[in-house]
Amino acid sequence: MKQEFLEFLRSGSIIKTFNYGDKSKVIVNKIRYNDKLDIIYALDSYNGNVFDLHTPFKYSGIYNKENDKLYDVEYSLRYHILSWDYSDEKYVSAGNLYNLINKDMNDRITELIKEIKTKIFDISEVEIGEEIEDRDVLTEFINGATSETLEDSHKEFTTEKPQDLLDYLTDKETFIEEEARWFILENTTSILRSLAIAEKKKEVLKGIEDNEEHPYHKIKKIIDAIKDHNCVTVNLTINKNGIEQTFKYNADALKRDYNSSYLSTWNFEKAQERNLFEETFGRNADLYYEEIVKITYGKNTIYEDENFKVKEEETCLS
Repeated sequence: MKQEFLEFLRSGSIIKTFNYGDKSKVIVNKIRYNDKLDIIYALDSYNGNVFDLHTPFKYSGIYNKENDKLYDVEYSLRYHILSWDYSDEKYVSAGNLYNLINKDMNDRITELIKEIKTKIFDISEVEIGEEIEDRDVLTEFINGATSETLEDSHKEFTTEKPQDLLDYLTDKETFIEEEARWFILENTTSILRSLAIAEKKKEVLKGIEDNEEHPYHKIKKIIDAIKDHNCVTVNLTINKNGIEQTFKYNADALKRDYNSSYLSTWNFEKAQERNLFEETFGRNADLYYEEIVKITYGKNTIYEDENFKVKEEETCLS
């Protein structure tokens, strides 16, 4: 039956009935959309009565006559006629197509923006209406972005319009090019502001990169060390108010909480160690990345504050 259905799609016939199961029937109606695409409608009847005057034909997929491919095939045809399940590589849903459109469109929009950024607009003259501070680039810095590698960001194209599916399948190149240019035209103000913000972020990142004493460098070294060793819990040694203390701490919290102003004592692995911390530094005392001087995992030291070691040595010498 699968082969019969495929031959029907390739033929000049516009309607055909297919039987499946004991008495079920599905009537398939193939409607020409253009020279390249046919739209498929089907009427499915489990009891075999296809003329009950109440069951309508419904949209059931798209057939590309040029590449002999089916898209967005509905259940009765996909399962009963073609024997495809959702994981079959031949099955391409509308959701899959929308994802392809969005990716192709945003790739082209990014290419066009790079062109207009250098050839048409002076980004330095664009007002962004806000001050970009160090904390605005913390996540990017922690994730490894630099003033050289930070990518521009901008409003992205997204669609779930059925017409876009048909236009994309009919003439992908023309559709992407025209819609990408129209999208930029419609969103010029937003895009330019995003580009200007990205340039400011690069300037701020450069300032952090050039300042080896900036606290973000220490936070990144700590997080990178934990990621490199795939830690679950670590032993933290801190120096707070001149007092040194070591305790077990949740490694995920150290990787996760860098945007917070402090590290929570509730991430101590042992209640008695948290109690000791509170007895030593006060019940409302907080823990900070800057106070971490050493981290061990198992028997290995995975992080050590070299600046603290130098200060400690200088104190001993004096």
